Amino acid sequence: MKIQLHHHIVKLIPTFEKEVGEVLHYFEKQSFPKNQIIINEGKTAEDFYFVLKGCLNIYFTDNEGKNNTIHFAIENWWITEYNSFLGDSDSNFNIATLEETEVLSIKKEKFEELLLEFPFMAIYFNKINMRAYAAALQKQKVFATVSRKDFHHYFCKTYPEIVKRFPDDVFASYIGISKEELDVFNADFRS
Repeated sequence: MKIQLHHHIVKLIPTFEKEVGEVLHYFEKQSFPKNQIIINEGKTAEDFYFVLKGCLNIYFTDNEGKNNTIHFAIENWWITEYNSFLGDSDSNFNIATLEETEVLSIKKEKFEELLLEFPFMAIYFNKINMRAYAAALQKQKVFATVSRKDFHHYFCKTYPEIVKRFPDDVFASYIGISKEELDVFNADFRS
């Protein structure tokens, strides 16, 4: 399974193809069942995950006890609670599996060792983070400039295969609507 990460790194930084094999021993394969929280809000995030198979979401619980999804991760995406992982603060978010999930994980200490020993990996992670930031900005732009119904249609049209993988309550929370509103939007979208 580490070959999947190998291919992903080489795709983004092909100049270092020969060296990529040397970094793979830093990563450990882990499997999680569906609906398992792997990073808890209020705890320190110790791991950074590369998704081999499955789907995860990042969410927080508001004062009313409602879960609010803010991001997802599917195959070949990276996920962690960045503020906690990069610092020593407690996590502001939960990360949970939405499907049976397999990941390659790296501990915080090993991540720092990896970057010191193989500086080219900083280029890789910079590209990953720049792409993620660009996607987040695009999502915020669309989210801020259209109605929730239009955002639903945009997301379903742009990412149809991903949407199929989200439970309705999670997708509704991502859009910022109720499950009942999502049912109406889904029916309208299909017609």
